[in-house]
Amino acid sequence: MSIHEVRECAAQLDALFAAGGCEVDAGKLESVDTAGLQLLLAAALMARRRGLTLKLLGAGGLQSGAASALGMANPLAAAAQILP
Repeated sequence: MSIHEVRECAAQLDALFAAGGCEVDAGKLESVDTAGLQLLLAAALMARRRGLTLKLLGAGGLQSGAASALGMANPLAAAAQILP
């Protein structure tokens, strides 16, 4: 997920939350850039404001990879439930 897909992904997340959902299959992400991580963090915080917890399924590598390298692993883990 890169800056080029963020707008489309944001719209999909908005629709998911509006429908009461909060689970995202992140296991198929091959790469994530800073914009993608920022979107996931913003989405997790938006879910919290709606009384939901964003669950990122298959995202164990995300937390130890890109998020860790960019210093976003702890904020993301605090806002979302990251599942292997």
